[in-house]
Amino acid sequence: MDDVQQLGEMLRHYAESEAHKKQLFETQSAVWATRIGELFGQIEQWLAPVKTPHLLEVSREDYVAFGANVPVESSTFKTEKLSILIAGKPVDIVPEVMGAGGLISLAVMGLTAARYGSVSLVCQPPSADWQWRKTNGLKDPDIFAFDANFLALQLQSLIPRERG
Repeated sequence: MDDVQQLGEMLRHYAESEAHKKQLFETQSAVWATRIGELFGQIEQWLAPVKTPHLLEVSREDYVAFGANVPVESSTFKTEKLSILIAGKPVDIVPEVMGAGGLISLAVMGLTAARYGSVSLVCQPPSADWQWRKTNGLKDPDIFAFDANFLALQLQSLIPRERG
């Protein structure tokens, strides 16, 4: 095989590889968007029995996920964010750009009082289970299974208590 043929062969392999990567990305992106939509639907269902105007409200709005390597202007990660307003305090669940292997991570804002802490919801396909991860500083995150009761406990912490 001469160098020109080898160059042609290399280009063909590269094109096939890029096409495969693009297809994989599109497939994972579809799963990412579907899982986020399902999670938000589940949260709305959990909170539906206790929704009360001006006390507990839940809403969704269009959102484009972005990150350090994916600026919002060129992001293909079009999804939604979920907002919960409880006792006048906002809690936003905001998708982050899809990670390696289709990793789904959502930042939960409004629930941590720790100065350097953060809370996120994480799902690593093919698993459909969501985990609540609370990080604080450099130690390993605290990880909990995420369900209706766990969410309710977190939201309870935002309701002002009577002092007496």
